[in-house]
Amino acid sequence: MPDFTIRAATDADRSVIAAIHAASWQEQYRDVLPSDFLDREIEGAMERHWQDQPFSEGDVLLMAEREGEAIGFAATWCGDCAYIDNLHVRSGKRSGGVGRALLAETARRLMAQGHSAADLHVVTSNDRARKLYGALGGESAGFENKPLLGHDVPHERIRWADLTLLSAVASDQT
Repeated sequence: MPDFTIRAATDADRSVIAAIHAASWQEQYRDVLPSDFLDREIEGAMERHWQDQPFSEGDVLLMAEREGEAIGFAATWCGDCAYIDNLHVRSGKRSGGVGRALLAETARRLMAQGHSAADLHVVTSNDRARKLYGALGGESAGFENKPLLGHDVPHERIRWADLTLLSAVASDQT
């Protein structure tokens, strides 16, 4: 049984989401984003991004918490297709099933809304995340450069053609 809970994120969570997101990029993306940007600009850029990001009905935004502390989040935008835009877990809180649990709950909520598939893009140098997505049944759907807050970065597109697989595999591992 996990020692954390998952709940729907709210507007009140925007600043903590921005902080988790910025810290994750500072740790994970030093090889693909300018150090100056990560050291001096990322926190403000993420705060602005998350304050301006519209949350639409049907989007799935989840927060993982342990003893009242936010330890991770997932954000999925749901237009014509489900796009998992963010999955970030605080440093020191990884490898405890938080990311898997966030993805499993995301898949369950997406299926409840009638979605059967989901996609995401992962920075190609983020081996840890790519390994997780592969272990959870995600399949490579190609490579492309995508902008990250104005910086062009190589990404791999990952697709789950069947969300029941993601939900089942992720749930089995938490």
